[in-house]
Formats: sequence, C-alpha cells, structure tokens
Amino acid sequence: MVTKTVEENCYRIESNQLDVYSAASLEEDMTNIFQKGFTSLYLDFSNVEEVSSSILGLLLYKKMIYRKQGVNLYLINVNPQVFKILKILNLNGHLLP
Repeated sequence: MVTKTVEENCYRIESNQLDVYSAASLEEDMTNIFQKGFTSLYLDFSNVEEVSSSILGLLLYKKMIYRKQGVNLYLINVNPQVFKILKILNLNGHLLP
C-alpha cells in the first residue's frame, strides 16, 4: 500500500481509496516506515481520491504518536477532493505542510 519515492522521507500511498478496510494495512506500513528513524515523514497522497473518517483518525493518531518521538508527519500532493474534506474538517493545518 505504501511505497518509497525518490524523495527523501517520502512515501506514496498506492491505493486510490482509503477506508476502514485498508486502515490496518496503512497502520502497519506506517509503523514499519517509522522504525527507520526519520525526523520528518511525508505521505504522498497523489493517488488517493477518497478517504474515510477512520483513515483521518488514524493519521491524526499517528501524527500525535510521531510528534511525541520527534517526528513530523505531513500529507503532500493531496488532490482537490481530499483537500476539500481536510479543509471542511479543519484538518488541513494539522496534516498539510
């Protein structure tokens, strides 16, 4: 579900739809990525067209956990649909750089 990009500390989400069924896989991938000891982690959302509330909750939870350990989590290349959801929920300031 998550693959490394050529950019440092950046990983692309390969799935176009993130929902409750993909949450466990995403959480596992994020845990594996975190173990590499980055200070910043960027998730490339260019492929993501739909995101559920369970995924947003997971991202906020991971951001909180990572921050306690000195790692910043950001979403990049967010498409307009997902950006609109983030903005409506006032999460754009929390998850976007």
